[in-house]
Amino acid sequence: MNLKCVVIDDEQHAIEVLTDHIAEMPGLTVFKTFTSPVQALTEISTDDEIDLLFMDIDMPGINGLELAKNIREKAKYLIFTTAHPDYALQAFDVQSDQYLLKPISFAKFALGIDRILKKEANNAKVVPKETDQVAALYIKGDHKYAFSNIAIDEILYIKALQNYIQIITKSETHTTYLTLKEIEKALESHAFIRVNKSNIVAKSAIKKVDGNIIRLVNNEMIQIGEGYKETFFAYVQNSLLKSNRNQ
Repeated sequence: MNLKCVVIDDEQHAIEVLTDHIAEMPGLTVFKTFTSPVQALTEISTDDEIDLLFMDIDMPGINGLELAKNIREKAKYLIFTTAHPDYALQAFDVQSDQYLLKPISFAKFALGIDRILKKEANNAKVVPKETDQVAALYIKGDHKYAFSNIAIDEILYIKALQNYIQIITKSETHTTYLTLKEIEKALESHAFIRVNKSNIVAKSAIKKVDGNIIRLVNNEMIQIGEGYKETFFAYVQNSLLKSNRNQ
């Protein structure tokens, strides 16, 4: 378990206290820190996949409560770190998971975060084993009681289109109101790989790789995104058949 942490506080000393505490806790790592709430607002992305967001409340420009309304969905857990006890009710309104009052000793920090770590550990235990993987997915159809059952091994690739996705299989195309991130999460224990901001492909559907272009078994071509090249070609190298003969 390695949970990514982001700290937002207008006081550098407060950030240093929290980053020191994070470094002392097994399973936590500092991903980014911000002294400017405005910078945090513009730079934090859903793609960062933040686990723990530590945020002060009394900050200039945008206070922590207002900032949380805009970025809460970009982190799994929100922990307010403040010297003001009177914001606790408002913190609950923006789905805060913890409310730590400054000064924050390591003991106070560890006790507050321990519940989150235990929850994550329990979640990890219930991940299905490879032999128990779901072989199909149900997606919603065009009315309340309409559903389509899609065999996972029939999926070639998945494409994001604005606020919905298309699932392209060997025989047909399904459209449903999901995000690419949601379907990626559902398929994370299966052999799929994200190749750009808009496409996830089945590894078994890749016929050929030529530079930055992937050709699928149905002869459709998909370009590998700049931010996804390293992961994709690492997968290719790990799967590459190599000779042990001297060259």
